[in-house]
Amino acid sequence: MVFGLGKKGNKVVVTSVSLKWKGSAHALGRIDVRERTFDIKIPFQNKHQDDFNMDFLKTQKKPPIVVSRVDVKPPFKLVSLTPGLPASVDDSQRIEFKAKIEAPDYNYEGPMEVEFISDSSDTAHVEISNVVIKYKTKMVELKDKSKMMDMPKGLVFKQNIHLFGVVDFDNTVNKIEALPPFALVSSDPKVPFKIDRKTGYLVDLYIQAPQQNYGGPLEIKIS
Repeated sequence: MVFGLGKKGNKVVVTSVSLKWKGSAHALGRIDVRERTFDIKIPFQNKHQDDFNMDFLKTQKKPPIVVSRVDVKPPFKLVSLTPGLPASVDDSQRIEFKAKIEAPDYNYEGPMEVEFISDSSDTAHVEISNVVIKYKTKMVELKDKSKMMDMPKGLVFKQNIHLFGVVDFDNTVNKIEALPPFALVSSDPKVPFKIDRKTGYLVDLYIQAPQQNYGGPLEIKIS
């Protein structure tokens, strides 16, 4: 986006438009604009964070997301927005906001940041600091398992764990539990299963998220 502004001929170069939504980001391409106030189309999609496909999860009712605010970061300024806010967006629905933006009155080169904000009470903010597995007398902390998620309360998400160094080869896992405030819904492979060459050590857990905001470890108990 390149344009000249006013009598002084201020030069404004918008290298990209960064759209931010609860920890995720998406970039729009360049747009040529030559006026101090310009129009831009901003897409938004309520795409849930499931990265797996299981039949028992298809029946989960996911509430709509309510976009309560759209923040256009300085040095730019949001003049108007259509449709107006708050805007309710159903699961998997895609809408397009039409925004009128005011550019700075001085030379600028860099990105323009736009952030979507939801104050919906139907979502929970979950920050998993680490994953801890408890097995008999062992307590093993898995590395690089931290994650931050914003999701509908009680939504099921996937967490993979590696049992090498936790459960010995040729031993059988009879039961897996996710300790509160989480709850285990299912696992792949399903229990009971044996740690052998066919199964291996990698297990996918399908876990129900808390009904409230949470920050801390995800504790898994195996027996």
